[in-house]
Amino acid sequence: MLSLNPKKNNHRLSALLQNASFNYNEERAICGAIRELSERYPFIKKIILYGSKARGDFVEDSDIDLLFITDIDVPRATKYEIYDILYRYELENNIVFSAVFVRDEDFKKRKNLFLINVRKEGIVLWSKD
Repeated sequence: MLSLNPKKNNHRLSALLQNASFNYNEERAICGAIRELSERYPFIKKIILYGSKARGDFVEDSDIDLLFITDIDVPRATKYEIYDILYRYELENNIVFSAVFVRDEDFKKRKNLFLINVRKEGIVLWSKD
């Protein structure tokens, strides 16, 4: 898994996104959102791209699916803060994010189909480790 620190390795994240066929606005939004959210919310351990963008079978209007692996059960109010930040990047870049939150221990242990698919086809965009 690729581990990225947006402050130090933004060029690596940018190269990864270019290889995944993101357009300029998508790349700018993802880099900006990851930088802001990882600095502002220390409980975020990883940010994983999943879905059609990760698989490469996206269409022009596909959303950008992000899974946030966290140390805690994120309170509803904090999720709304994060959604607001993502929404700002959506408006600025004419893109759509979809965000899901899961605790690290649940991500590792749970056996539901969604998490199995993310573990199989997801791309780690950022990791604290």
